[in-house]
Amino acid sequence: MANFQTRILRLDLCVIIIVLIHADYSKSNEEQRIRQHINKTVFLWETVTLHCNKTQFDDDFTWKMNNSVIFRQVSDINITKTNLSSNRIHIDPAAPRELTIHQIQASDAGNYSCYPAAMRWTLTITENQIRPESLKRMRLSIIIIIISCCGVIMICLIITISICIHRKSSQKMNPSSEKQAAKMISDCDKHTITACVYSLHSVS
Repeated sequence: MANFQTRILRLDLCVIIIVLIHADYSKSNEEQRIRQHINKTVFLWETVTLHCNKTQFDDDFTWKMNNSVIFRQVSDINITKTNLSSNRIHIDPAAPRELTIHQIQASDAGNYSCYPAAMRWTLTITENQIRPESLKRMRLSIIIIIISCCGVIMICLIITISICIHRKSSQKMNPSSEKQAAKMISDCDKHTITACVYSLHSVS
């Protein structure tokens, strides 16, 4: 009886060792299957899209997050299974090679893998007080303000130059106007004198 129990214990021990070896081998085999590893750093609230390469074996397509299957599509038998951890993660069954994460959060950090292309992304989330959209709007506002200020300055310069040109033209025109006025007065005096002489001559 004791020998029988000893044999059972040895058998159980052998089974446990085999299971552990098989688990380690499966894990190492999966790690060896990864053909491309990409480290990607993104900001909070940013939208990120992961593009998986196309292969000739895409009939059985899988997305994994931290080694957990979140999407699988088998085209031959028309089966699509999704197990997304958040509604911010989107995979279109019509275009399964793209995984999009909207308004990314700290909980979205980790490893994302796609098969059979065997690509892996390691996402690192960093905090940023200013959102990328706000930063873009701020830059656009600054550019608009600079362009507006330049426009106002140009208009002021044009008005100033126009006023200066008008004043110079007026100054050039004044001497000739005075000469014409004096000539008209002298001509009037001549006509008056001639008229008076003619009247006296008629009376006499």
